[in-house]
Amino acid sequence: MTEAVQGPWGQRSTASAVAAAEMAARNHLPAAPPPAGGAPVQIGFSGRGGPLFGLLFKGFFLQLVTLGIYRFWLTTDLRRFYWSNTAVGSEAFTYTGTGMELLKGFLFALAILVPLQAFGFFLALGLPSAESVVTIAVTFILLFLGQYAVYASRRYRLARTSWRGLRLRMTGSAWTYAIKAFGLWLLVIVTLGIAYPYATTVVERIKMRETFYGDAPGDFVGRPGELMRRLWPLWLIAIAVPIGLAAAVYASAPPEAWAYMLSRIEPEAPALPPHLAFLTVAVPGVLGAGALIILLLVPAFQAITFRWRTGGMRLGGAALSSDFRIGTAYRVYLVAMLIFSVLGTAAGIAATLAAGGAYLAFGSSTTGLGVMLIIFVVIGYLALIGGFWMIKQIFLDLPMFRAKMNSVAVSNLASLDEVHARNVDASALGEGLGSAVDFGIGL
Repeated sequence: MTEAVQGPWGQRSTASAVAAAEMAARNHLPAAPPPAGGAPVQIGFSGRGGPLFGLLFKGFFLQLVTLGIYRFWLTTDLRRFYWSNTAVGSEAFTYTGTGMELLKGFLFALAILVPLQAFGFFLALGLPSAESVVTIAVTFILLFLGQYAVYASRRYRLARTSWRGLRLRMTGSAWTYAIKAFGLWLLVIVTLGIAYPYATTVVERIKMRETFYGDAPGDFVGRPGELMRRLWPLWLIAIAVPIGLAAAVYASAPPEAWAYMLSRIEPEAPALPPHLAFLTVAVPGVLGAGALIILLLVPAFQAITFRWRTGGMRLGGAALSSDFRIGTAYRVYLVAMLIFSVLGTAAGIAATLAAGGAYLAFGSSTTGLGVMLIIFVVIGYLALIGGFWMIKQIFLDLPMFRAKMNSVAVSNLASLDEVHARNVDASALGEGLGSAVDFGIGL
C-alpha cells in the first residue's frame, strides 16, 4: 500500500510528494550556476586494454555459442569495466544493471517492433501503389521510437549508476522528449545543419533538467550561439568545399563534353542537355568527395561538441568543464587507423598463406579442398568480424573514452556532500528499443 504524507491540502502519496518536489526544483533552477568553490577535482580513467581484451574475447566467443544472446551480458560487463575505472578524484562509479534486464527490455521492444514491421509489410503488399509511402511512414515511426529509446535508455543507465553510494536518476516523460527531439532533428535536416546548435541545446537542457543525483537537480547552461560560433567553420567547409569542387569540375570542360561523356558511359541513354549530363556524370563523384570531407571533419566535430556539452552541465552546485582538444581527437583516430592498417595487412598475409597451405594439402582432392575452403571462409569471416570489432574497441573506443574522461574536471564538488538519496527505478525498455532498431545508443 502506498505510504501517505500530510500535504498543505490533505494527505497525498509519497510518490506524488516527491514528484511535486522535483517539479518545484526544476521550476526554480537558478538562471546561472552558483560560483564554484574549491579547486576543481579531476575525473580520471584507469582502464587498460588487457582486461578489456579479455572481456571482448570471451564475449565474442559466447555470442557465437549463444547465437547473439550473450550480447546483453557483454554490454553489462563492458559498462561495469568503464564505470568502475572512471573516478571523480578517488571515488569511482558503480554500475548495477544486469544482462537479464537488457534481454527483457529487448524482447519487450521486439513485441512492439515486429507487429509494426509486419503491418507495414502486409500493407505494402495490399497497396503496391502506396509502397513508398508505407516505407517512409514506417521509417519515420522507427526514427521517432529511436528518440524515445535515447531518453529511456539514458534513464535506465542513470538509474543503474551510483557514486558515493547514491544513484543518479531521471524523471519526466520519454514520449514528450521523443516528440520534441524528433521535430528538432527534422528541423536540423531541413536547414542543412544550421539549426543543430539550437536543437542540441534544447534536447540537452531537457535531459539535464530531468536528471538528479539524489535530490540534487541537474541543469544545462550551454548556449546555442556559443556552439554555432565554434562549429561554423566546419559547417562552411562541409558545404562550401563540395559546392566549390562541383563548380571547378563543371568549369574544367566544355558543356558539350559532359553530354559526350554520358553518351560513352551509357550509349543507350537518351541525349540530355549539358547541365543535366554533368549532374549525371560528375555529381556522384563530387558527392563522394563531399562525404569524405565530412568524415575527415568528424574528430573535430566530436571534440568541439563534447567540450561544449560538458562545459554546460551542472549538477546541484557542481559544474563540469573539459579541455578536450581537436588535436587529441585526431591523434586518437590516426593511431587507430595506423594500427588497423598494420593488423589488417598482417591478417591478409596470414589468410593468403593459410589458403596456399590448404591448396597444397588438398590440391589433389576436389572434395577435401571444397570442404576446407568452406571451413576456411567461415572461420576467416568470423575472425575478420571479431578481430576488427575488438581492434576498434581497444585502439579507438577505449583511447577516445580515456582522453575524454581525463579532460573533465568538476568544480565546487563539495556542494554534493549533503545530497540525500531519492531512488526511482527504471526499466530497460529504452535499451531494448535501441538494440532492436540498432541506433547505436552506446555505453
